[in-house]
Amino acid sequence: MKPASRLALPFPVGERAIQRIWAEGRCLLPAQTASGLVLEVIHPGKWNRLGGPDFLDAEITLNGIHRRGDIEFHLHAKDWNHHSHTQDPAYRNVILHAVLFEPITPILTFDGIEPESLHLLPLLPEDLESIAESDALMELRGNAPQLAELIRAGNPHLQRDLRRRASERFEAKSQWLTHRRTKLGWHDSLHCAVLECLGQGGNRAPMAELALRHSAESFAMSDAAELYLEQSGRWRLRGLRPAGHPQRRIELYRNLCQHRPQWREHVVRWLTSVPQKDATRRGLLDGIFGAMLPEGLADMVATDAILPLSEDTQAALETWLEWPAGLRPDELEDVRQRLGFEGRARNWQIQGILHTLGRGGKS
Repeated sequence: MKPASRLALPFPVGERAIQRIWAEGRCLLPAQTASGLVLEVIHPGKWNRLGGPDFLDAEITLNGIHRRGDIEFHLHAKDWNHHSHTQDPAYRNVILHAVLFEPITPILTFDGIEPESLHLLPLLPEDLESIAESDALMELRGNAPQLAELIRAGNPHLQRDLRRRASERFEAKSQWLTHRRTKLGWHDSLHCAVLECLGQGGNRAPMAELALRHSAESFAMSDAAELYLEQSGRWRLRGLRPAGHPQRRIELYRNLCQHRPQWREHVVRWLTSVPQKDATRRGLLDGIFGAMLPEGLADMVATDAILPLSEDTQAALETWLEWPAGLRPDELEDVRQRLGFEGRARNWQIQGILHTLGRGGKS
């Protein structure tokens, strides 16, 4: 199973997040267009936040032939017609229609010309969840007061709304992890899910690749530095604190697999006790993990990689919502406190805020 398979699952993501990756030159290129031409990008174009095409005056080559013009992004190919771009002369210079999800269907410009179409999903460097969260947190920087006010304004049922939004995120996580558990089985799916979770902060994709190349048993016998170097050039290190460095996270997981080789079997049994309310936090963090993961990180693993795997999704959701929030950016905690929440952060608060960010602050 390729790590990119996670990309296609229903995590809320907007065009802005995908456009940012294109603007930063992080798409996996060269690539083939829908008609089979080899696309290379000389210049991504000027990111246009106003009316008209999303990127202006881009330079690309198609089978080596130089082209210059505009690029339009959509989540679905049908959005071109829904937005009436064919009838709009502002889009007559579009040379590439970049579409996130299949099917990829042809479109026409104002002059009746058919631009090349590009399927973006396989070209993304990270899964949709990471992309959506990274984009949301980037927009949040310096804007915590405004976001808190936007969430609170005109919302007399704040807690209920955030819990609903958090529940939607749980459903998306559960769908994906259940899909993979069906394909890989409990042990391998836990191995992949936990490693991906340890890659939060922009490093899910290289962690997922390590999970596919090395079993948990292999991790237990491997050198953390060598595993880290296997994905050299793919790690995103900017802004990471020392505790969040991927080599440190790899070392923690290696130690867990080495000193607690039966941890996955114990997690599976622990999950079966969730409906009976017997699945305690201390039982997971101390009894199964042996306190080998720092508490905030262990809580993040529990909510991101373990509880959504439960076969009893309703019981797991109730536990997941009330679980202590794991590691989170300072900006999210700032928003939480500005919303009037006191005491220890609960998962539903953070997840609800994250979901709101992904929706651009809309209720």
